[in-house]
Amino acid sequence: MRNLIATLAAASACLGLLITTDEANAAGQALSSSAASDYTSYIDLPYASGTSQVLDLYVPEGARKPLPVIVYVHGGAWSGSDKSELKRTIGWEALLDQGFAVASVNYTLSANAKFPTQIQEVKSAVRYLRVVGPQYKLNGKVGLMGASAGGQIASLVGTTCGVRSLEGAIGTTGPSSCVDAVMDIAGPTDLGTLGATSPALSGAVAAYLGCPAGVESCSSAVLKQADPTTYVTSSRRLPPFLIAHGDADTVVPLEQSRRFLTSLKQGCGNVSLFTLSGQDHFFATLGALLEPFPARTVQTSKGCGRTKTAAEPPLGYATIGAFFRSSLR
Repeated sequence: MRNLIATLAAASACLGLLITTDEANAAGQALSSSAASDYTSYIDLPYASGTSQVLDLYVPEGARKPLPVIVYVHGGAWSGSDKSELKRTIGWEALLDQGFAVASVNYTLSANAKFPTQIQEVKSAVRYLRVVGPQYKLNGKVGLMGASAGGQIASLVGTTCGVRSLEGAIGTTGPSSCVDAVMDIAGPTDLGTLGATSPALSGAVAAYLGCPAGVESCSSAVLKQADPTTYVTSSRRLPPFLIAHGDADTVVPLEQSRRFLTSLKQGCGNVSLFTLSGQDHFFATLGALLEPFPARTVQTSKGCGRTKTAAEPPLGYATIGAFFRSSLR
């Protein structure tokens, strides 16, 4: 079933990053084994004044105390998709069942705004959720979960706590935009290499970074600014990272996540990389976070300690929930 969905999605998706077919949605309903009991939806909350600067917020009912929130950042090669991608991700409601509020954020697509607007917008959304937290039963703890292009945005927000050049003045400017944990799902880090080695993504990278003559014309300065590893040092506050990538990904090479793992290790961060056997770029959306779980290799590094490699635990919503729970307490 997953192979069938992946084939349908690959045929219909823009650059392999958008999944919109009726077949995929129907299969998603069949494969989802966990549905949240009751939750309240708040749709199109404006975190700033722009038309794209809205988010959806889902809050479990019956919470006895304010909850942490996980903010989902959609993919789409920075040029497509929107916050509805979360609800096309099979099994996402399990996060609600585990006691998290979940938000899904829109950002301005690359046809209408260039980097670093998208980073500044997600930071603005984080600040907004902290300001309105009491109104929506949120406790101020914020995690990010980004897929593909959204993984690049989430990772960059995560590594740039306090970096003024990426902070911006969009929307609410008072509270901190620093986040407490990040899950990066197959997000790129080295956009210069990605654009040079992937013809399908070269134009998307150039459009995102504002390089009209193609990715080869992007300045080294802008490529460095858009690279999450640029800001990783042992002296900077780094949230814990959970990175997940399929070893059969033909859109964003696994090497991009391995590179990020190495950087976070060198910066003495807390990081785990789950490499999923036989999984392509669509694995999270298409149900690989539900049983039966793919085989995996888990590399974990804490502080400046040695990297440990294991075959457990499986990467499912229980593991993801445990990661966020330990970081958003």
